[in-house]
Amino acid sequence: MLKFLNMLLRGDKETGRSGDTEAVKRKYGLFKSLLIKNNRALELLTEFEHLLYENKPFTLDQVLALSEDLISLVYDLAEDLNALSNGKYPGLFDATERIGVSVLRDLVHRKRIRKGELILPLRTLSAELADEVGGKAANLGEVANRAGLPTPQGFAVSAYACQHFLKASGLNERIERRMRRIDVKDTEKLMAICGEIQAMILAAELPDELAQGMARLMDELARLYGPDVRVSVRSSATCEDSEATFAGQHATVLNVSAASLGQAWKEVVASTFTPRAVYYRRSMGYSDDDVVMAVLCVTMVDARASGVMYTGDPTGTGQDDILISAAWGLGVSVVEGSASTDFYSVRRVDSTLLRHEVAQKAARLRLRAEDGIREEPVPEAERAVPCLDEAKIKQLAAYGVRLEEHYGQPLDIEWAQDQNGRLFILQARPLGATRADKSECALAPEAEPIPGCEILLRGGEMAAPGSAAGPAYILTSDHNLAAVPQGVILVARQTSPTYVPVLGRIRAIITEVGSVTGHMASVAREFGVPTLVGLADATRTIAPGEDITLDATNHIVYRGVVPELARDRACVNLMKGSPVYKAAQEALKRMAPLTLTDPKALNFSPEGCRSLHDVIRFVHEMAMREMFDIGDTMEDAKGAVRLRAGLPMNILVVDMGGGLTPTAPKKLVALEHVKSAPFQALLHGMTDPGVRWLGGVGVSLTGFASIVAESLMTNPDADGSMGGPSYAVVSDHYLNFNTRLGYHFAVVDSFCGPSINDNYIAFSFKGGAADIARRSRRANLIAQILKRLGFKTEIKGDMVHGVIKKHTESDLKQKLDMVGRLLGAMRLLDMLLSDDGQIGWYVDEFFKGNYTFARPEDAAQKPG
Repeated sequence: MLKFLNMLLRGDKETGRSGDTEAVKRKYGLFKSLLIKNNRALELLTEFEHLLYENKPFTLDQVLALSEDLISLVYDLAEDLNALSNGKYPGLFDATERIGVSVLRDLVHRKRIRKGELILPLRTLSAELADEVGGKAANLGEVANRAGLPTPQGFAVSAYACQHFLKASGLNERIERRMRRIDVKDTEKLMAICGEIQAMILAAELPDELAQGMARLMDELARLYGPDVRVSVRSSATCEDSEATFAGQHATVLNVSAASLGQAWKEVVASTFTPRAVYYRRSMGYSDDDVVMAVLCVTMVDARASGVMYTGDPTGTGQDDILISAAWGLGVSVVEGSASTDFYSVRRVDSTLLRHEVAQKAARLRLRAEDGIREEPVPEAERAVPCLDEAKIKQLAAYGVRLEEHYGQPLDIEWAQDQNGRLFILQARPLGATRADKSECALAPEAEPIPGCEILLRGGEMAAPGSAAGPAYILTSDHNLAAVPQGVILVARQTSPTYVPVLGRIRAIITEVGSVTGHMASVAREFGVPTLVGLADATRTIAPGEDITLDATNHIVYRGVVPELARDRACVNLMKGSPVYKAAQEALKRMAPLTLTDPKALNFSPEGCRSLHDVIRFVHEMAMREMFDIGDTMEDAKGAVRLRAGLPMNILVVDMGGGLTPTAPKKLVALEHVKSAPFQALLHGMTDPGVRWLGGVGVSLTGFASIVAESLMTNPDADGSMGGPSYAVVSDHYLNFNTRLGYHFAVVDSFCGPSINDNYIAFSFKGGAADIARRSRRANLIAQILKRLGFKTEIKGDMVHGVIKKHTESDLKQKLDMVGRLLGAMRLLDMLLSDDGQIGWYVDEFFKGNYTFARPEDAAQKPG
């Protein structure tokens, strides 16, 4: 329409028409501005919906920026409409402000850490204090103080202490500035900025009151355990060990003396800004404000053996056994996946040992006499000896069942056995289950290999189910992470949480060493990345760049690409349920729903607007009325005439010159009075006998519904009221048709004349009553039909734009005819499209002339 309005204004100047030309020009100018902003507002609304639908990470800053842009644009629309109408709708400003404030209120609300104690003893902690001391510390307090199981003793340095430290040292603003520059997909830049921030934290001075508080609690521990007491300094960030595990994303510093505690605490705080931690939380939908570092300090257990216990199967295969991994010495190698581990499977109901695999354990980690830990060889006689005897395995399994019953959900538990044989619980958190496709989880393990395909390697343990194919990338060092290309299968010596920043661009993981219970395995399951661990000789057998296929579920690596297994990873929305995702959902509830669908309804007013979409809808409707002098009812339409076309819609026609015949009546016209070439063609398609405008699609109409439909299509006097009024602005060679049918709308804008260079069709479609996934499928279907017709298309979410230019008048008429049929055929398809695989069938059927998408079985059921 904008192109036509410009042509019209130029025509006024060329013909020298005066009088109220300036007033008309001003009116057209305001209307043009309003249309541009209306289109942009709908695009922003679609972008916002797309943010939630496309399964890619987004930040709270993105949500806030989009929201502010949309609110500002809607306010501009209210101004333009009031300028166009001489101030008829002042209530629009109040409506926009009311809705806008409610949208922004939650988005700008930062997570507030309540001012409280800097340090809290473990004996005072329980699960309810997770907001103050983080999930890890709160859960350990719960285990010790309520579940009554043995744990180390110690204290938690609160999240408030961290916030106080960053504020007192002036680091808050400096960190925020740098974090705004981060793009987590740019691994090299991510690593550089994170390095800067960590260095700043490590160089800052601790506030005196914090340093003194730590010293006081360490003195208490010294009185209980002696002057040489050492502690483990562990991350316990807010949001850690919650819906998202944050497994292995933050630091732990082991065997720390009182003199080194302050620096160790800063190391843990700085780990909030490691590349893997930033990538993880952004991918999982947590803002920097959501993750504030509390720190757990507990006495070191001089471990004879350590490990991890799962009270359920995290891979989704449905098994209900207790799974235990164990290694000699400290448990670092178990959770990091850097060493081979013993593995035990215990039946929950009677503690029967079902599976008992003993690894060759060549090395172990022990405490140093001074701070820190050291690696030492395991004596030959102990390397093939189980870390736990059957009695300890059963005792540990009983602890797991007891804790699961206490928490009411499966758990991921870290444990240690001291030199005297006593078992301690070091950590308990919800067990993160796989997000992989359920069909992949349900595959029977040890299925027969695919015939005719060469097996390269077989064995290992499935850490995350699924299959994938692609070139192998052999990772020789963590320093090569920035070089890992898109679409590869990562093959490495061991699992490591440092791989997290590349999870978005790899297809699968294979490692020689690692366990199902390690941190990397947990994160791979969260991200839905097929992972096979413990596959001996993988880095030597698989050649760099060689195409391979991994079937993690069945523990097989094939040479080459196996088409049956070369699946794209299922779309996994990692952010669902996260604070950022929830905030965006709440904002969208006040933006996207369309409740003002009927212009004749009493609530069709500024006061009736419940969302920004309502305001946009109201503005557009009233702008059309103001521009073309249309009153509140059809009978008041001074600048427009009503078209009776045998369609269930109220069509108002505004003739800008030559669009209707000279003999056309002034209030009600019929199809024979339409002279506009593009409008004639569009109506020809819309009134095609094969297009059904009433009832469902893809089903047969019977009984009363068929009678109503038939009478409407055959009786030119039948009245229809599908949606609000549809507007057709026409001239002899121009059409702008704007129609709303319930919850979706479409615009057809076309110039169709003898000059090929001027000819075009622009088509837009958005909306629907179904969920965004189904609406987006319909948009995709429409785009594919338009492409077959020769349109260039652009699609985002449920909005599709199509343009075709510089065709003959005859060609454009044929395409407009097909667009008319498309409008009727697409009416309710968003309700039916439940699968992307259906789209091709609907496209083919449309071009066969099956505009109702009836299937052969429907015809067979008709009586007679």
